[in-house]
Amino acid sequence: MLQTGTGNEEVAVEAMKLGACDYLIKDPEDNYLKTLPSTVELALKRKQTEKELQNYHDRLESMVKERTAQLEAEIVERKQAEDALKLERNNLRNIFEAIEDGIYIVNQQHDIQYVNPVLVKDFGYYEGRKCYEYFHDRDEVCPWCKYQDVFAGKNVRRECYSFKNERTYDMIGTPTTLPDGSIGKLEIFRDITEQKKLEAQFRQAQKMEAIGTLAGGVAHDFNNILTIIIGNAQLALMDVIKNESLRKEIEEIKTAGDRAASLTRQLLAFSRKQIIQPKVLDLNELLTDIEKMLGRLIGEDIELLSVPEPALWQLEADPGQIEQVIMNLTINAKDAMPMGGKLTIETDNMDLDESYFCEHSIEKHPGSYVVMAVSDTGSGMDKETLKHIFEPFFTTKKVGKGTGLGLSTVYGIVKQNNGFIWVYSEPGQGTTFKVYLPRIKAGAEAKAKEQTPVDDLSGSETVLIVEDNDSLRKLARKTLQHHGYKILEAKNGEGALRICKEHEGPIQLMITDVVMPKMGGKETAERLQPLHPQMKVIYMSGYTDDAIVHHGVLAPGLNFIEKPFTLEGLARKVREVLDAENE
Repeated sequence: MLQTGTGNEEVAVEAMKLGACDYLIKDPEDNYLKTLPSTVELALKRKQTEKELQNYHDRLESMVKERTAQLEAEIVERKQAEDALKLERNNLRNIFEAIEDGIYIVNQQHDIQYVNPVLVKDFGYYEGRKCYEYFHDRDEVCPWCKYQDVFAGKNVRRECYSFKNERTYDMIGTPTTLPDGSIGKLEIFRDITEQKKLEAQFRQAQKMEAIGTLAGGVAHDFNNILTIIIGNAQLALMDVIKNESLRKEIEEIKTAGDRAASLTRQLLAFSRKQIIQPKVLDLNELLTDIEKMLGRLIGEDIELLSVPEPALWQLEADPGQIEQVIMNLTINAKDAMPMGGKLTIETDNMDLDESYFCEHSIEKHPGSYVVMAVSDTGSGMDKETLKHIFEPFFTTKKVGKGTGLGLSTVYGIVKQNNGFIWVYSEPGQGTTFKVYLPRIKAGAEAKAKEQTPVDDLSGSETVLIVEDNDSLRKLARKTLQHHGYKILEAKNGEGALRICKEHEGPIQLMITDVVMPKMGGKETAERLQPLHPQMKVIYMSGYTDDAIVHHGVLAPGLNFIEKPFTLEGLARKVREVLDAENE
């Protein structure tokens, strides 16, 4: 506190500026002493107030700094949250855009809100479009788009067909919240068109396997019966040359037997259980050999055009089976051109990668293939017919005009030879079948063509027939006796051993059934080898390929004749084996 006697207030003001809390001015009458206590008290209170004010100011400033720091932290946290949300949205969008399935979001009015690039690629842009016109190319709500369970909060899954691109989709619908807070629908589209095709192929394979199992189960006994029927009909025809009436009836029996044998072969072929004897062959040469026969088969009103690949690769297959494929496809083409037309058979070499198999919805087996294309200018087939053409017993012909086994046989043969078949057809535009068979491995060489066997089927050698079927054994005996052979016969392996031990002369040939009770044909031959080391063996059977392989037959160098066989076929096989040089 300042006390001045100058009477000058300017001095007091300067003192206040320098830190004095108040001042008193002395007057002559010493009246300032009267006001001194109150002035001092007032000064003390002012000082206290200023101190409290300063403390409050300091606290307020501290609070401001603390709150400012909190706000800055909140801003940083909010910025981080916004960045994280933005990153999450970007990641989600990237996932939607990278995923291989189609995705779109619609509101309850069916307006499209979002479409990922997969659907943009498949169906184009979507702004301002309804889901049904975008996906189905139609102007009305489809049953799937109408489905309201999703908007009620349920997940829905179903299969749906798009009419716009003719593809089948597995569709999953799930509820989602739109920016305006309303419930929308997020739909995921997975293209299962190829899967559906593969499923159809699998069902086809199952059908064929089931019928093949049935055919294989009865093949042996049925082929034995057919051999007996056909053979005895042939024997009867030799004895009734003069009786034309009876001859016709026997010929009908033989014809029916031949048809039944052909039907059995077809059943085994399409089920891939037919006995095959693969050889290295040139498809062009095979086509040249049967071209005249094909010409007679299709008639003069159909033009046959052959377009071979000059440097065609070789393949390994059973020539008889490949001929059967060509014949069946040719007959199929002929039936599709009742008013005439053009039949073209082309060959080519092709190296196929995985993309080709994906494009044609075929099981992937990349590699080199020999291709045969059979094209006609006939009536063609619609898509529904194409779905069933390889199914056994499916036919578009009138009742009694076809068995429905032709194309299923082709399919089975191609599969059995590790190939595949593809078909393209449109109504009124004709049909093309393409058969792909694997190119033979490097280093394999085609064997020289077999010499045509001699016409003289007679002989005087001793032949042992081992067959558990009495009628069939009797038939074989009569056939070979008719050609001059001396015959020994046994109904099983044990009987054959006994006869060989008792027989004093040589036995040049044994004809034995493969599968017999107790002792099979292969074991019988092995046990007879020490007794007659020069004896040759012909195996015969009506069992399927699997059964024959299981019994060790069909190995290179072994002679085999398949039931049912003709009498001439048996005699010719016997003469060929006996005349062949020992290896």
